[in-house]
Amino acid sequence: MSTTVAEALDRVVAAKPNGRVRPSQQQMAEAIATALNERTHVIVEAGTGTGKSLGYLIPSIESGLQVIVATATKTLQNQLGDVELPFLKEHLDSNLTWSIIKGRQSYACLAKLEERFGDGLGTAGLFGPDELGELEEDVAFIANWARDHATGDRDDLPRAVSDAAWNESSVSGMECPGANRCAQGDRCLAERSIRKASEAQIIVTNHHLYGLDLTSGGRILPEHDAVVFDEAHKLEDALSSAFGVDITAGRLSHFAGQIRRILPDVVGRDGRNVIAEVRDRSAEVRSVLSRLDDGAIDPGEGDLGAALARAHVTVSMALRRVREQMSDEPAHGIWARVQAQGGHLAGDLAFAMAVPEGSVSWMELGVLRVAPVEVGPHLARNLLTQRPAILTSATLSVGGSLAQLGSRLGFIESSMEDDPFADGIDEPIQRTYEGLRLESTFDYRSQAMLYIGSDLPDPRTAEFQGAALAEIAALVEHAGGRALVLTTSHKMVDLAVRQLAHGPFRVLAQGDLPRTALLNEFSSNETSVLVATMGYWEGIDIPGPSLSLVVIDKIPFPRPDDPLTQARRDRVEATGGSAFNAVDLPRAAMLLAQGSGRLIRNEVDRGVVAILDNRLTAKRYGIRLIRSLPPMQRTSDRERAIRFLQSL
Repeated sequence: MSTTVAEALDRVVAAKPNGRVRPSQQQMAEAIATALNERTHVIVEAGTGTGKSLGYLIPSIESGLQVIVATATKTLQNQLGDVELPFLKEHLDSNLTWSIIKGRQSYACLAKLEERFGDGLGTAGLFGPDELGELEEDVAFIANWARDHATGDRDDLPRAVSDAAWNESSVSGMECPGANRCAQGDRCLAERSIRKASEAQIIVTNHHLYGLDLTSGGRILPEHDAVVFDEAHKLEDALSSAFGVDITAGRLSHFAGQIRRILPDVVGRDGRNVIAEVRDRSAEVRSVLSRLDDGAIDPGEGDLGAALARAHVTVSMALRRVREQMSDEPAHGIWARVQAQGGHLAGDLAFAMAVPEGSVSWMELGVLRVAPVEVGPHLARNLLTQRPAILTSATLSVGGSLAQLGSRLGFIESSMEDDPFADGIDEPIQRTYEGLRLESTFDYRSQAMLYIGSDLPDPRTAEFQGAALAEIAALVEHAGGRALVLTTSHKMVDLAVRQLAHGPFRVLAQGDLPRTALLNEFSSNETSVLVATMGYWEGIDIPGPSLSLVVIDKIPFPRPDDPLTQARRDRVEATGGSAFNAVDLPRAAMLLAQGSGRLIRNEVDRGVVAILDNRLTAKRYGIRLIRSLPPMQRTSDRERAIRFLQSL
């Protein structure tokens, strides 16, 4: 490790309460420092307790480069911005600067609010607040607050407001025309955050916004030298969403509402009422989408194709009508916003009607979604050949290998002299990477036991459900409550809650309370049991005696009917590969590791992870899944697991 980075890490660790040097953290920092210096890539699986935030922040700071750190969750963004970076400024570099950039809709739009309420200096707004109805009080509050606030970030509001009120006070990226076409461009709060970030060394944002920046050709985020993706196990799905489009009837109805603010709601010279027609198209699209089942669909065919085609024609006609009403001067303010919104909507409708090769379309809960099957080619061309990328998470490998993740995200195993993705790029860099798997600093073999329900029925049989419920009840009883039960279906949540309701422990279920309140209730009631499904397999940090048992009912394989996953399977099989090994197993391994990782959160935690799926020992692929888990002592002997629980 370079002397500078080593000394910086030692100094920061020494300033931490109970801080100590961790060899895995040193190794991570050294690898990242080298990658930033030599313009190469690193993928780091850093086990829980490694201290990965400092492991990438310190070499990033010491490099002197401008680095973007992209996370999957707002919780980690806030942790970096409110805790880690201020601590590093105090103990490492007093000149350190950082900034957080969120999506444009996270910031109040001064132009939109002024159009509604005026500028606060006696100038009336173009559109009175009377249209707002019950939202008027909240929107007026936001307007008064935003005029003088430093950030205009919704998270900084002194009190809560409804989503509807905030939507009336902000704009999306698809609606904003840009600062140079806005009367409030020089005061724009979103642009202010970008200007501030452009002068900062460390920029914190999220995976989705970084993906949007890649698709826009770098027009959203400031220019930067390198990127760190924390929580990288969620990167592929976030980028798939960012690279795709969603079509809803609400987008059409919102567009109609915006047009109504600048065009008369009357029949034009051509005998057509453009606002009424957009509303009609919205109603038609809503009706068609509501009748469609979830699953793969060709949006260019049948009733859906016809509805989308008519919607595209109507949106295009509305845009022409807007342009006819404008002067020869470039559009500004709401006129520019309507044009931007309508242009994006028309483009997305056209994209959805002719899904390009390599993408898949499907219905999901009334939304038409289109996304690329693979994100690797996008990353290869727009990122990996241009700047260093650092990926890290506690769970990235499958069976001890990072190769499958690297391949899916556009990395390659060996150097390529003529990389087709590097064409036209000045001084391209290789897409090869250094892969590191760093063990946790926790002593899993003494702190935790993995119990596998090898004697239970196969999860695919009718007998499994009853046997699994009885096993859950027995394990919870011997643990004295203090359990997190993670299931692969909402049905199993309901059944487990009923099974446990007869016991002596308080049973909490996903949906009983908002997530934060539910977790607070669980952690504060030491003998309680929390039963939940997929949304709770990760992002839960409950150290201490409130959690001594994690029960997982089944291996969390992807749904067989998920269209995007199926398209990825088809792509693998078309090239002669195994879809199960390349698609299903890696996703199950990462999620299983995330779920198991809820148990041990510090050096003194102890407990049992119980996985009730006998395929972990009965199937050949089971050992690959086991190798993806923390290195706990392992047993299929129920009595031994119970003795371990009773010893806690």
